[in-house]
Amino acid sequence: MKRLFLGLQAEAPWPEEFPPARILAEESRHMTVVFLGDVEAEPLIEALPSFPPPPFPLGLLGYTDQLLFLPPKHPHVVAYHINLAEHRARLAQFQQTLILWLKTLGYSIKDERPFLPHVTIARSPLSKARWKLSLMPVVFNKIHLYESLGNLTYKSLWNYSLVPPFEEQEHTADVAFLVRGTTLQELCTHAKGALAFLFPAIQTFFSREAVASFEEIVMHLNVAIAKADEMHGCPFKAVSFHGAIQHINDLLEWEMIVDV
Repeated sequence: MKRLFLGLQAEAPWPEEFPPARILAEESRHMTVVFLGDVEAEPLIEALPSFPPPPFPLGLLGYTDQLLFLPPKHPHVVAYHINLAEHRARLAQFQQTLILWLKTLGYSIKDERPFLPHVTIARSPLSKARWKLSLMPVVFNKIHLYESLGNLTYKSLWNYSLVPPFEEQEHTADVAFLVRGTTLQELCTHAKGALAFLFPAIQTFFSREAVASFEEIVMHLNVAIAKADEMHGCPFKAVSFHGAIQHINDLLEWEMIVDV
């Protein structure tokens, strides 16, 4: 018997330090999608070739927006609640698809509470008063079948890779990202996430206005950079109008060059 669950690996510009507690290692931070509990692993591992593909082609981008202390009455866990925007409904739908698939394999899913997108950071002993929310983007690019080994240790038995919404690229003098999206609006959202991954403070200056062109995307990003620089000092000078949006495998791709 193994203690198993399906979850999304979480990547973020994590704070360098946390208040005293038992902190999960970066590589162990995840968002649980379906918890199976103590089960026989072999039938599931053998069935993984029939794993239902997720209804989203790209990895998910979310933002921390709240500190959670769980369970509320007698908390022993600190977690970041993740705002997934429109992806929350898609992920909740995917969760139900996975539950149905697991049931066809003979697994009984005991915990079917409403989906709460969160990433656990620490476990007790802890002091609630010492914890403060850190605003930052969080990216989920891989689905794992995890085994919980105890003592905050999780082993990946299998993984399913999603196409990253953005990837930092090597560039001679500036910062560069390969940004992807299914629409112009999503491309803009992922470009914002890329900038926030390097400088989380910029996220509070992003506009929510819709974009209708490549030029509008660049202008929106540069307005945020200018505002962030005025308030905090920003490591970016401007996003370049260089390059063009490419259509590749039903996705939009753009090499975003950022002057620094």
